[in-house]
Amino acid sequence: MKVTLVYPDVGGVEHYGARKFYHGLGYLSSVLKKAGHSTSLLYLQSEPSREELLQQVRARGADIVAFTATTHQFPYVADCAQWIKQDLPTVHTIVGGTHATLAPDEVCSTRGIDAVCVGEGEYALLEYVDAVESGRDPTGIRNFWFPNAQCSADSTGLVRNPLRPLIENLDELPHPDRDLFDYEQILARNDGWVDLMAGRGCPYGCSYCCNPGLRERLKGLGKYVRFRSVANVLDEVRQLARRYAVKTLNFQDDVFTLDRAWTIAFCQAYAAEFKFPFWINTRVERIDDEEMVVALARAGCRGVRIGVESGNEELRANILKRRMSNDEIRRAFRLADKHGLDVYTCNMLGIPGETAAMIEETIALNRELKPADLQFSVFYPYPMTELHDVCVRDHLIAEGQNLSSYYERKSILRLPTLTQRELEREYDRFQELKLELRMRRENPARYRLFLVLRWLLGGNSARARSVLRKLGQLRRALFRAPNEQRTAVEPRADQVKP
Repeated sequence: MKVTLVYPDVGGVEHYGARKFYHGLGYLSSVLKKAGHSTSLLYLQSEPSREELLQQVRARGADIVAFTATTHQFPYVADCAQWIKQDLPTVHTIVGGTHATLAPDEVCSTRGIDAVCVGEGEYALLEYVDAVESGRDPTGIRNFWFPNAQCSADSTGLVRNPLRPLIENLDELPHPDRDLFDYEQILARNDGWVDLMAGRGCPYGCSYCCNPGLRERLKGLGKYVRFRSVANVLDEVRQLARRYAVKTLNFQDDVFTLDRAWTIAFCQAYAAEFKFPFWINTRVERIDDEEMVVALARAGCRGVRIGVESGNEELRANILKRRMSNDEIRRAFRLADKHGLDVYTCNMLGIPGETAAMIEETIALNRELKPADLQFSVFYPYPMTELHDVCVRDHLIAEGQNLSSYYERKSILRLPTLTQRELEREYDRFQELKLELRMRRENPARYRLFLVLRWLLGGNSARARSVLRKLGQLRRALFRAPNEQRTAVEPRADQVKP
């Protein structure tokens, strides 16, 4: 069977400058290929037109089109699925991924979708493809919901099949298929950075995150948080090193250091064989162990990404359910710095209950910490999260509002504590800080001058940068004037007599 996997990333390439490798589709493809099926990728980096999409599907000769989707990207998937069913009615359309797992009823109510995969999709999709290939009815396959199924006892025609157990041993899966994504091109655009996943799941209960909702959806099906064996991860690194021009490994697990013994064992084994620097995600309370930090540093860990989210401790603890103090964050930074690890922070703004002054606390804390870089985004109430329920309860979600991208500088919420104008102003202030940190990395002398100017200007970063630009223009003009004068008086080479 020919299966086309669709990755909607509208706005992502424009924001980050390069395409991404998505492990979920990579694993689906490797499992299907191992069973003898053919896979292809349709990467939606911009909003497709009906004609473009149908042309791409026809060109691939797809029997099945399987979409993955986040909440932001699902509207594009809904349009694409409907177009396919209208013009290519024999092609099976399937939707899976985080949004389908958290909001399957919404996805099932969307026209043009034949089946919705809830939960892990590797073996469920394989069973579906095998059934279609052999002419068997797929509507009894676990993990799949089927809208408009004739065999349904539900008056709506919806079949909700039970879920299968979670994959207990992740080592049994083949390594994700990177050829699907034209991986050499991705590496070239990303300067040799390779994304990896050592495991699945996160045990924490952050109120804005999908993990608590996923845990609840998959409750009773097995262990939610799982890691591959160290040997299996190193085998993938080995294969990547043989095939690609790898420069840096980028582990995308939510909390890489969750299992202390696993982390130290990985560091020891990795250091004995590889020299590639690597980055990880972790949490403040999972990076406060000096022995582990030393092991990471010795293994070649270049840096860690941690979620600060808010500089206001009360908001962070009571609203976001991130119970760590600013002093604990400072200690984590000091420990990382002591052993040569860079730190990258993740932050949010536009949180329910947040004021402009609270966002200023987040900016001030980041400016004090001086991370190597930072990421910031406007809070979005994702389905099946605690904060989504709070927003619905308090009538904070503006009717008819929808954001097609994760990267917008506006909010779909009506916040009594924060106006849209204030939100946009603070977003711009975060952007100013990001530029400051870039200056600190790339031109330390210029950054030191910037700090002096900002102090003289009462902490006004925008004015300090403006003065710095004017000083730079003046400096260039002063150096240019003597050169122009010298050029004017010196004879050309062809005018000089021997």
